[in-house]
Amino acid sequence: MNNKVIQSVHIYILLIMSTGFMLHVLILPSILSSSHRDSWLTVISSIIPFLIWSFLLYFVYQKMNNEDLLSILYKVLKKPFYYLFAGIFIIYFLFTAYISLKTTFYWANTNYTQEVPDFFVVFLFTFICFYASYKGIRTISSIAWVILPIVVFFGFLVGIGNTHNKNYELLFPIFENGYKDYLQGFLYTCSGFFEILFILFLTPFLSDQLKKKWLFIVSCVLLMLILGPLIGAITEFGASEAEKLRNPAYEQWRILTLGLHITRLDFLSIFQWISGTFIRISLSGFIANSILNHTGTKKWSLPMLYLFIMVGAMIPWGGTSFFYFLHHYYFLINLIFLCITMVFLLIIMTVKGETS
Repeated sequence: MNNKVIQSVHIYILLIMSTGFMLHVLILPSILSSSHRDSWLTVISSIIPFLIWSFLLYFVYQKMNNEDLLSILYKVLKKPFYYLFAGIFIIYFLFTAYISLKTTFYWANTNYTQEVPDFFVVFLFTFICFYASYKGIRTISSIAWVILPIVVFFGFLVGIGNTHNKNYELLFPIFENGYKDYLQGFLYTCSGFFEILFILFLTPFLSDQLKKKWLFIVSCVLLMLILGPLIGAITEFGASEAEKLRNPAYEQWRILTLGLHITRLDFLSIFQWISGTFIRISLSGFIANSILNHTGTKKWSLPMLYLFIMVGAMIPWGGTSFFYFLHHYYFLINLIFLCITMVFLLIIMTVKGETS
């Protein structure tokens, strides 16, 4: 059976939808809280680590020589170490899906599902993501291809539509508290962007080749996905107010008006948010399942993985405590883990080159 069912363009779209959700929604409040008014400068400067990481990722991709990453690791590593690596990444992708689902649940419960039982909200959304993962990467990619233009259109709508609410003087002065805040924001921008490493797990399904030029272009697009709503939040609400907002990108929809009579357009943000988190969760579930099934087919694996995600999302965890955990622990741990993984893969590819 031919597993090469997607093209490189699908990879780029999945990057924009999945990692874009991380940067646009999850990371944005932490950047504002750490870098304050200087956060927009931090994001612009992040193009440097973004491009360096993209170069390293492309280098690893080239060294793979069209081989499956897990197959390479299976040949190079001893079995216990291979299973350890595979297990760690299954947990990583499961936790990625859990964080996305939990954040979406808090947002939905706060804004429009107060009267709906929590279990029904979590179960329904989890089941939809499960079905997409079950249908496979081609289905997930096709859905992302269809909804991306709509998501982009809505992004331009809220950005341009709020122009009259923006005061760009609020972006200045810069460095009023020194350079510490400016530098601190790099931890969060890199934590979000470096997760594009996940595309190495999708290469077995790729029918053509990734291009360095397009990978760098996608890096710039992801940068704009943080920069646009970040500048919008500061210029519309002021730096100090923007820091207090749990979802700065969503709050910009609340003040959007078209003319004198068209108001309350924030319902359109529901499509944006749900689209991003749907692609992110279903893609994470699919990758976790493909790792688990690399050495054999286990029909029970995908339902079990989603059961863990759903049960985890239903475990009570106060919103304030949850977002404190994200800001102070999760993003930093995620960054360290991804950097260690990149170093590990660079070493593995060097060893592979010497032994081949």
